[in-house]
Amino acid sequence: MNFERFLDINIKDNNHFIVFNDNKILYESESKSFLLDGKFLDIDIENSVLVGIAKNNGINIYGLDITKSMTNINIGYKNLNELDTRHLLSILKPDEIVLMGRANQLLHWIKSNKYSGYSGELNKFDSNEQSLFCPTSSSMIYPSISPCVLAMVTKDDEILLARNNLFPKGLYSVLAGFVEVSESAEETVHREVLEEVNIKVKNIKYFGSQPWPFPSQLMLGFTCEYDSGIIKVDEKEIAEAAWYKASELPYVPPQTSLSGQLISSFVEDHS
Repeated sequence: MNFERFLDINIKDNNHFIVFNDNKILYESESKSFLLDGKFLDIDIENSVLVGIAKNNGINIYGLDITKSMTNINIGYKNLNELDTRHLLSILKPDEIVLMGRANQLLHWIKSNKYSGYSGELNKFDSNEQSLFCPTSSSMIYPSISPCVLAMVTKDDEILLARNNLFPKGLYSVLAGFVEVSESAEETVHREVLEEVNIKVKNIKYFGSQPWPFPSQLMLGFTCEYDSGIIKVDEKEIAEAAWYKASELPYVPPQTSLSGQLISSFVEDHS
């Protein structure tokens, strides 16, 4: 599969679509797929947001947002349902998550950059650069990515887990925060942990990364060790936080997420 960005479309081509409607994705439960064949869809291109995201063996793959089209596009699928994108993270394969995420992120790029911030004019698309550009200033607008750290804090045989105010009740995870301008990822780990739970950390080590397209983040995972302090949540972002042993963990994210992989690595090291 070749990842590309393009806006042109020919309805006679072999087109497949990843379709979003009001932050939900259309999913065919019989074939267990969100990649829908254009032959079985009736798409109102003029009133939808469309972006090409990849090409695979003669098939053009598009991200499509039909939120404003107000029409039922299904003309051939038997079991087409709308599912929350985050729900799909627990049932999709890693390469499927990447494809779904790419569609979501590039649709966000197209929708949030319709007009130029330099001139107020409609942006155009440069097929060579695969980029939007301002027709007056010629400034290129590429998809933006916001780096965000995940910090797994451990103390002896315990892990620090917290419940964000935006989490469903009962769900706990490692700490997270966006990298600030002029700040390194390691500095973000120190700052976010101190701000959110009043803990100082040491021995920060890189664990891994994961694109997180809700809508345009790159998660950078780190492990670190407790240095000093007593847990005191900020109450703005964090509702609860506590130390847990590997055998007594609360409900945590699935291993399809980087936060889930970090927590799983702790469990493996302490089982």
